[in-house]
Amino acid sequence: SKVEGRLVKTDGVVVGKGKKTVAMAYSYHSLDMEPINPYLSLDMERINPEGAPHTLNLRHFRKLMSLIRLEKYDELWMEGQKKEPVNLMNDPLLSVVIACKKTRLAMRLIGDLAMDQLVAYNCNGDTALHVAAAVGNCQVATALFTRQSELLKSLNHNRETPLYKAVLYGNRDMFFCLLNARSNLFARKEGGNNILHCAIMGNNPEIAIEIARQMPVLNFARNGDAVTPLQLMVTIPELFRSQTPLGPLESRLYDWIPLERPDSGVRKPGDVEELVGDTEEDDVGNGSKIPSHYSTLFDLLELLKIPLDWILLFLYQVCRQMSPTIERLEKLKRHHKAAVELIEILAIPGYFDFLRNGKEPPRSLLEPMTVFDEPETDTERLETEDHPSKRGDASATQRQKKGKRSDIRWNESPLITGAKMGLHDFVRKILQVCPQSATYLDTDGTSVLQAAIKYGRKEIVETIVKMTQGDLPVLPAWLLSSIDVESRNTILHFASETTPYAQADAVQLQDDLKWFERVAKIVPRELANSRNREDKTAQELFAEKHQAMFKNCRNQLIEMGKTCSGLLAAVVFASSFSIPGEKDPKTGNPVYFDMPAFKVFSHAYVIGLSCAVTSLVLFLSLVISPYSQRQFRFAIPIKYFFAILSFAMALLALMVSFACNIFLQIYGGQPTTTRDVLPLVLEFTVFPTLCLLALVYYGANLLPSFRRIWT
Repeated sequence: SKVEGRLVKTDGVVVGKGKKTVAMAYSYHSLDMEPINPYLSLDMERINPEGAPHTLNLRHFRKLMSLIRLEKYDELWMEGQKKEPVNLMNDPLLSVVIACKKTRLAMRLIGDLAMDQLVAYNCNGDTALHVAAAVGNCQVATALFTRQSELLKSLNHNRETPLYKAVLYGNRDMFFCLLNARSNLFARKEGGNNILHCAIMGNNPEIAIEIARQMPVLNFARNGDAVTPLQLMVTIPELFRSQTPLGPLESRLYDWIPLERPDSGVRKPGDVEELVGDTEEDDVGNGSKIPSHYSTLFDLLELLKIPLDWILLFLYQVCRQMSPTIERLEKLKRHHKAAVELIEILAIPGYFDFLRNGKEPPRSLLEPMTVFDEPETDTERLETEDHPSKRGDASATQRQKKGKRSDIRWNESPLITGAKMGLHDFVRKILQVCPQSATYLDTDGTSVLQAAIKYGRKEIVETIVKMTQGDLPVLPAWLLSSIDVESRNTILHFASETTPYAQADAVQLQDDLKWFERVAKIVPRELANSRNREDKTAQELFAEKHQAMFKNCRNQLIEMGKTCSGLLAAVVFASSFSIPGEKDPKTGNPVYFDMPAFKVFSHAYVIGLSCAVTSLVLFLSLVISPYSQRQFRFAIPIKYFFAILSFAMALLALMVSFACNIFLQIYGGQPTTTRDVLPLVLEFTVFPTLCLLALVYYGANLLPSFRRIWT
């Protein structure tokens, strides 16, 4: 019939009409039949429908592993002929040898095994080539697909080819090895993910860049959930520096690591003449304060800078060899740089129009199988491939349920999603390469600036504000004056909301007040007192939304004041220090009066007592003083800061005085040497110093609230 003669979309690569078609495979069959898999002979049937085997001969397993470790090929060959499973994954012997990274054994096995043994697979459908791709052994992989080329097309139970395995495990050399062997870049795994999706999900932006550059038609392709590669990047925060937690020391090392080697600094004569000419023009036209004949001096300074750069690079290489932490941070920095480069490739102007036009999913997403006419070009094939057909009614039903849950999220621009998640480096790069992306709204009619303000993303707001100001602003000014259609909220109303993911400390309300003031400076003057749909100004909305936070901060400060004031009263007034030494009958002063240790003791004790009394008064003030929201902007945080500061100074001063007292009691008036004093100093300082270094190294903040009080 005519229906049977039409083409139905399937995954894979076929040869049709005398030329090879690379993209989607099309095969003839009736619409009543199940979709045809072009790799039917290599689509791995499940060995056991109930799952992996539950029995294992441990003696056989241990003997095989021992023979593999010792590389005894003849005995291994004999033992491998047994029908017992090698392990609980039912891996073929060749796969186990490859996973153990025994290349010489694997090469001999590849040459001796029969063809049916080369295509053997485990409970997950992974063949030996899948394992080699995951391990990254290009030599073994080349030998496998040279002897059995059909392994390049083999699909495991997740419909992953060996090329997908290489991408998911980040093996760049293996990726190019399989790609040069004409592996299919356009195949899709289960869920409709293409090779670019897998590279991003595997957290491998370096490989994703190569795929996006070689196959730009994949950059817009959606998976079964209608997710594009750029949208998928937002869901992987590890790709970006802003979402990678590093301690203070690691952050400094991360910033110091050079990714580019310094250039030679040698200029051609033409370059120098051009530089001098430009300087002379500046002298005449712009009235430059630097004469043109100083260019030689600047060139000399630049030349002197080159050896310094090479010395720093040499020191870095030495530190890199000695410290695995620096090597790890270098890989991390290259990883983040590659992610930013990938954004430049994916976030092109037409992408956001593509998102807007593709909000309504086509029927092919909900139908078990779709009939197509044969495409003419690779681009047409990929356009039809963007929404892969689903297999079976059960899959279609499941897709419908999932679509109801996730359609709203994936219809949003990745720029707005990134702003909500706080990916300021992601948002900044998109705005740099595609400024018009800021003009798109999400499904709720929210702009990127409104989303950033609502979620308290300060770095993103600063970036957008800078790009809307100046003589030639990049972004439109209406972003600052936009009003929500439904609620009539301005951006100042959005700043009135309680900041999500806020820290539950005693001065969090101060942060929200500062955030409100910052947004109030950028909102247009005519909208400063604008009222929303509920007839409330932004100030009234702020007071209403922060009632719970106000009570929480007040209760924390009161409880802290009660605890610390009681502790100070017990320590300072209940415990007393005895003055070391007896009185001198001639002068009436202590016998140690002229010793340096006694002078340090007397001053430290008085300072400690003064700080303790000050701290006690401040903490009592926190307990009994009235509170208001506006006082949390300056008055209460400063009182809290000085209470904690005086408390810490009192502890430190009293510890010093106590140490001096111990020193005088032990050594008295006897002459002391460094050998006598050093153990006492180390006993007091070693453990606190080690604790402080450990806290700094692992990024712990001792007093995180104080950094925000004065800003």
